[in-house]
Amino acid sequence: MGNDGGSIPTRRELVKSASRLKTHSEVRDSQSQSSQYHWTYCALSKRPLATPIVADHLGRLYNKDAMIEWLLKGLEAFGDGEEVLKGRGVSGLKDVADVQFQVLEPTPGEESNVGGALEQTEGGERKERWVCPVTRKELGPGVKAVFLVPCGCAFTESAIKETAGHKKEGEDAECLQCGKPYNPRDVININPTTEADTARLVARLKDLASLGLTHSLKKAAGEKKKRKHKNLENGESNGTTNGEKKGTKYFEKNGTKNGTTNSIKHSATASLTERVMADEREKAKVRKLEMSDSVKSLFRKGDDGKDRAKGRGGGDFMTRGYSLPKKG
Repeated sequence: MGNDGGSIPTRRELVKSASRLKTHSEVRDSQSQSSQYHWTYCALSKRPLATPIVADHLGRLYNKDAMIEWLLKGLEAFGDGEEVLKGRGVSGLKDVADVQFQVLEPTPGEESNVGGALEQTEGGERKERWVCPVTRKELGPGVKAVFLVPCGCAFTESAIKETAGHKKEGEDAECLQCGKPYNPRDVININPTTEADTARLVARLKDLASLGLTHSLKKAAGEKKKRKHKNLENGESNGTTNGEKKGTKYFEKNGTKNGTTNSIKHSATASLTERVMADEREKAKVRKLEMSDSVKSLFRKGDDGKDRAKGRGGGDFMTRGYSLPKKG
């Protein structure tokens, strides 16, 4: 272990030097690597970003199927999910917004090339290349990019500032790609690198919360309950009797209690959710098939058809308890 006569440690092995401050070039390289990572990979699944993509209120990008998988399975899906989403307030799809990137179309000579619409990552996988529909500048590390809520169209920050600069304060502007109106407050920086941009996005979420809205400009979950209690206090009826809830009837009618996604209105979200649920069902089947006969015997009847737990309280090994053998 040392200091036992077998080795003679030197001073540099025993004395720790004071930590050195990073130089400007080292800090710049570190920020560049971090920006490159966040523009290339999903923070949850660690897989390359690919359409459909969503972003939280701080502009971090995620694959939508990974976000749905996290919301359905939690830590079983991604062990570091809580750490990744800490402080980002993501508890449902209402807390993220869709991002519509314009994918760079490859030229005929680039279709079989890495330089086309897809580029190769360090792990050998390929990711999409995105461009601003106005400036045709490629979006990625080193480029200040934004997207609009609720349409989700992505542009360079300079394109939005130059085209929306003639608008009066508080007046809605129109998206340059789809023509839908948006509030200048709802321009979200993608992977912001400055504290000023991050502080603006945090303040925006607080303003929306005071209005009962989420990051995606949808009504917050608690607002419906607040209005219901307010109506009851005012002596108004919500139209239900015997404790029946409209939501329960709706779910039973659409079969969501049986594991289907008929109640999800958005077709893309419904298909992704159904795919994740199907994968989970397949994994459950595999687990049952891989269970050994000795383990199966703890939960089912024996080969002779008789209940192994009969006479000992019934049930499986978790519920039947233990009884001492009778003395002969």
